[in-house]
Amino acid sequence: MIGVGKSTKMTFVMKISTIIFIIFGSVFYSFGIPQQKKRPNIVLIVADDLGFSDLGCFGSEIATPNLDALANQGQIFTNFYTAATCSPSRAMLLSGTDNHLAGLGNMAEQIPHFTQQMGQPGYEGHLNNKVVSIAQLMKDADYHTYISGKWHLGLTAEHSPSAKGFERSFALLDAAANHFIPDIRANPFWEDGHFATYPNGEYSSNVYTDKAIGFIEKGIKDEKPFFLYTAYTAPHWPLQAPAQFIDKYHGLYDIGYDSLRSLRFQSLKEKGIVGTDVQLPSLPSVKGNLYNISSRPLLPWKSLSMVEQRIEARKMEIYAGMIDNMDYNIGRLVKYLKDIGEYDNTLFVFLSDNGPDIFDFNETPDKTNPYAYMGTANSYTAYGPQWAHASSAVNRLYKGYSSEGGIRCPMIVKMPFQKKGRGIVSAFTTIMDLAPTFLDLAGGSYPSSYKGQQLTSYKGASLLPFLSKRTSYVHNEDYVMGWELFGRCAIRKGKWKITKIERPFGKGDFELFDLEKDPTESNDISQIHRYKYHEMLEHWKSYVKDNGVILPNKIDYRSIEEK
Repeated sequence: MIGVGKSTKMTFVMKISTIIFIIFGSVFYSFGIPQQKKRPNIVLIVADDLGFSDLGCFGSEIATPNLDALANQGQIFTNFYTAATCSPSRAMLLSGTDNHLAGLGNMAEQIPHFTQQMGQPGYEGHLNNKVVSIAQLMKDADYHTYISGKWHLGLTAEHSPSAKGFERSFALLDAAANHFIPDIRANPFWEDGHFATYPNGEYSSNVYTDKAIGFIEKGIKDEKPFFLYTAYTAPHWPLQAPAQFIDKYHGLYDIGYDSLRSLRFQSLKEKGIVGTDVQLPSLPSVKGNLYNISSRPLLPWKSLSMVEQRIEARKMEIYAGMIDNMDYNIGRLVKYLKDIGEYDNTLFVFLSDNGPDIFDFNETPDKTNPYAYMGTANSYTAYGPQWAHASSAVNRLYKGYSSEGGIRCPMIVKMPFQKKGRGIVSAFTTIMDLAPTFLDLAGGSYPSSYKGQQLTSYKGASLLPFLSKRTSYVHNEDYVMGWELFGRCAIRKGKWKITKIERPFGKGDFELFDLEKDPTESNDISQIHRYKYHEMLEHWKSYVKDNGVILPNKIDYRSIEEK
């Protein structure tokens, strides 16, 4: 069994070496690639709160040439699903199972507001002992394991990246921080086996990339493969970026969020990501945020004053600059791997952890004239639901919701030695599929127990059979996936999905959608397909039972915001 002892571990590694040609021969053969002796490296890159249409290859006007290049050589996944917010998604990513089983049934910082969840299994607020991190399994399989960027899966040493299998680490333990001058007392950082300082004044994406490259550089001499998890905090609030990246977009968003949404939607159609018969759905009449739906109206762009438009356009310029800078840093990492001869023998996976954020405020030192400060280390600007609707484009709503805008995210995969891309992949895939994929690629197997603790099973499936064209799907039509966060719920099976969201964004009860015909979730067909609706409700009941979901009582979400 993996990780039970030194001799057993060595035997395991030797077994890997004997079967590695078989595993990679079948995978690489589909790309016309010779078999390799060295197991592939894995580079996992996660963006924070990136919208579905925020990359060039997904229809954006934002310059992302390095990610577009990976997509051109690999493939983009257009039906890839995460959780609705960051830490639940990251729990699913590293554990390969549902976040309610892994310990993040709710975000740790919100569990105190849901008293019925406090102290309950699955709501520990960190990765619990029912799961084992993919980093730990990769380390046991004789991989170097590195993390640089956001952790958000525990704030203490016993729940740090070092305790979960990462050999080297430089990580923001918390959910977010100033991108230039973080307050490490409020937002702690972890470096290897201890709490760390931050190089104040340096931009987050630059720092995380420097650290990632440094980890690889120091470990490359022994020729062991590496698993690198680079978790950027861009473009998460606060909106901040180096000035030269913001200035590239000056004036571009003067057209406003309504026009940008229409342009993004049209671009998705032109790229074949959205069907030509799909209509851009109407917007809600009010604003939403992470925890509640407010009574504030969702104002059309033309109703804003020129001063208001100038401020709003600046928000999107900064957001675009953050994404542009992140892509630039990914280009730095790719170039480094090419320079050391490791690029070809590397699996690249890029994804967003959930839909776009919807914070809506503008905190600067000078509230009477905020424009000059926006995007700097002194500014805590957020871009709000209007721009988030544009980032989601075709998808309904955004981060925090079980609708498509909260959980359907962009993903790019480039296999080792892959030169010819496969374009658009529409197969249903989930964030839980990645841990099994990485373990499969390493030649490992998932244990039933770890260090004497029984483990919950993977709910994800390896992508390798699909990527090597041995199968035509990742999950068959009978596969059921569920979501629940803040009482917002969903179940998907094949093309069918039921979603429950409070009024006025939903009906306050489950609605049924056919995502093949209605990807915008515009038409509730629960009254037309009563048999399918009740079947899906039964799947929901099973999901709650099987995953230990504790539904919240009715609470005042405004009280959370005030606190």
